[in-house]
Amino acid sequence: MKLSRRSLLASAAVLPAAAGLDRLAAAATPGEAIALYDPALPQARAMAADARAIAVEGDRIRFAREVFARRPMLVRGVTRQGDRVLIEDVGREHGYVPQAVSARGQALEWTLVPR
Repeated sequence: MKLSRRSLLASAAVLPAAAGLDRLAAAATPGEAIALYDPALPQARAMAADARAIAVEGDRIRFAREVFARRPMLVRGVTRQGDRVLIEDVGREHGYVPQAVSARGQALEWTLVPR
């Protein structure tokens, strides 16, 4: 079995698979912007206080699939590199591309938009 970057990072996510998905379903309707954040990062918590944001929790691949299944007009996040890579990979599978990425310490601020 070949180990890819995605499968390695996904296997590191040991939180329950369904965590956060109920909040995701309640938080956004199709076509809205979605803000995602890592609750462990101070910069991310500050962003979450200013927006209707969803904590990135549980299985990152399933979480990202739920996000992009809603077809948001954009997805903005403040996360660590590993979460950004996984979410961006799933976003690309759903037709989204990076619009902006910037780093502030451990936190990466990024935006994905539909092609």
